[in-house]
Amino acid sequence: MSPDQTPDWSKAPEWEDLSAHTQWAAQLIRKVIADIENKASQDVLSTVKADEKHQLPVRGTLQQKGADGSVVDEIQEFKIGIIGAGAAGLFTAMILDHLNEKYQLNAKYEILEANTDDRLGGRLFTYYFKDKEGKSLGGHQYYDVGAMRFPHVSVMNRTFQLFEEVGIKEPVDCDNPKPGDLIRYYFTGTNTPTLYNGVQTNAPSKDFTANTFKITGLRPDIAAAHPDDLIEKKIRFWKKLYRFDPEMFWDGLTSEVDMLSVRQFLTNKGYDYDTIEYLETVETGNRWYDQAVSEMILESIDFDSDKPWSCIEGGTQEIAKRMLAKLNPGSFLNDNAPVLYKKPVKAISYVAQDDRKRVQVVVGGEEETPRTYHAVFNSAPLGAMQHMQLEGLNLGWEVKRAIRNLGYGASCKVGIRFKRLWWLEEPFNITEGGVGKTDLPIRNCVYPSYNIRDEKDKPGVLLASYTWSQEADRIGALIARSKSGAAADGSAPSADAIDAELQLKELLLHDLCRLHLPTRDCHQPDPDYEYRQMHKFLLDQYLDHFAWDWSADPYTVGAFAYFGPGQFQNMYPGLTKTDGKHIIIGEAASAHHAWVVGALESAVRGVYQFLFKHSKRSAAAARATEGYNCGKVRAPFGPLPSEYDRTSEVDLPDDVCGDRKLGEAKENKEHPPRGEWARAQVVFESARLRQGGDVLKPELLTEDDVLAIKQPLDRLVPA
Repeated sequence: MSPDQTPDWSKAPEWEDLSAHTQWAAQLIRKVIADIENKASQDVLSTVKADEKHQLPVRGTLQQKGADGSVVDEIQEFKIGIIGAGAAGLFTAMILDHLNEKYQLNAKYEILEANTDDRLGGRLFTYYFKDKEGKSLGGHQYYDVGAMRFPHVSVMNRTFQLFEEVGIKEPVDCDNPKPGDLIRYYFTGTNTPTLYNGVQTNAPSKDFTANTFKITGLRPDIAAAHPDDLIEKKIRFWKKLYRFDPEMFWDGLTSEVDMLSVRQFLTNKGYDYDTIEYLETVETGNRWYDQAVSEMILESIDFDSDKPWSCIEGGTQEIAKRMLAKLNPGSFLNDNAPVLYKKPVKAISYVAQDDRKRVQVVVGGEEETPRTYHAVFNSAPLGAMQHMQLEGLNLGWEVKRAIRNLGYGASCKVGIRFKRLWWLEEPFNITEGGVGKTDLPIRNCVYPSYNIRDEKDKPGVLLASYTWSQEADRIGALIARSKSGAAADGSAPSADAIDAELQLKELLLHDLCRLHLPTRDCHQPDPDYEYRQMHKFLLDQYLDHFAWDWSADPYTVGAFAYFGPGQFQNMYPGLTKTDGKHIIIGEAASAHHAWVVGALESAVRGVYQFLFKHSKRSAAAARATEGYNCGKVRAPFGPLPSEYDRTSEVDLPDDVCGDRKLGEAKENKEHPPRGEWARAQVVFESARLRQGGDVLKPELLTEDDVLAIKQPLDRLVPA
């Protein structure tokens, strides 16, 4: 290797630079790997002193070279299958395009999407209202059914790097943004209404207490405090501990806190049933406190910022459209298009082809002609993945359990198109966006940030209802009835479907009236006069509505990963390990689940694991692996998510090298700190599959199984 080709090893990242969620994920992955190293034969690994702070390096990819220096049985072209054209699937394709160009990887791919082309993007879903002929009305006649807002915090860096890559940026003229521009999202605005317990106010939310809404059954000090302060009071100790004594924080989070739901945690901290029910009602939604309290604490740490938020002019689906437009036709397996629509995956299995393992995918309706790939990136949400026949993959128990059990949050949205933007006008004057909140079934009414400058007397869309958890299940029952009764052949919907639509419409209009009217005064001669007037007004203004229940969508079966007590600790490491052939990606398989950035990070991790697996038989894959190891893959396609890196405080086991830190000694510089744990996941999962059992038996590991751990990197083809 010539001097100018000497790898510029990326410095081991500092632990303190990782987000709280990333630190949590890193510790869980390291623990699993350390347990394997400790149980393995000392003859195989040459150490039995591994733990989260002392672990062996996974050093190289070890190409199999012939006598002339060529790679034995080299793969000339990779055939890749990607399941799902959401953020993770599309980004996987973009990464492969970049590696094809930079490292001549020669990976050809196709994306199998179960939905029709109007649903490109998966949960990057924007509904565009249509005219009678089915043509989109254009302008601001839309709302985001899925992801809709992006905070400017460091955790989201890769998302904003993707935006830059696909040309999503702040508008030149803020008063006239173009589709795809990044515009300000307003969480709060003046005059947004709040209605709880039948008491309505337009006062700023910072002034709310239980007394504001005449909520009874609470201690005087609880009733007089702001709900945000009541929550902060109980998690403040853990946030301080994270800052001043991280080791104690993580020990406590792992052993004491993670197995508790928010409800259990608050009970243990002295809040009674009535207090917890009140907080859950005004802070989130019914049954939201069934999630792990560790999720609440870590999110509070990572998102403790007053940084602004943004949304996408034209809708979040613009992201998916631009990602699709960026894909290189030279990488397509199918000559016509990268995405094949209406291709629901029915089964996935391993098969032998030319004495090599391949991944076979059966698409519904194509049972006689299965598709075969070198590797498959499976971005289907876990609920949809559970509907696939996966027996032929011999998935481990951890993965099967996660697919079956990992929680997904329910969520529904209903957008209403009105004749005019009445909420911007007198007497409402809700002119700065924000959210109206209530304990009525609609729960959250979102005033779009993208239409606050529109002409008030022209048609526009209001996100009339945004619900989660149990409230989403309940309003979703009406949505499901209306959808199930719609005729597939385009004929008139059933009477039951029509009734459900009318019932949903009436519920929405009723709740909007109550939310936007002053508190009903039962002492007035006609206490419902204003209500009848407003109901008549809204009924006249109503043009159309579109409702969506993410739990009823067979290709998502839920809105986002929602980890219950102990689930992340016990399921996340299993979801992210792979043999590099069938690779689970998507926001659920990420430290930053429930966010677009989680989907993107999972794709980077998955591609890296694929590269490492195949680098023994591909010089290009070896070069690309090396590129990630050395930090040479540019954003947003690199670097690897930091939970897979050996951070600077992790030593080598003392019975291997005298407990020196990685890279500290000159002769040890060939060990890159980047991506070690992702490589280890591939090594050990490949070994489990060779063993054939549900779980890896470390004591049965052989020298061949851990070859990549024990060998140096000097056989790599220069990057």
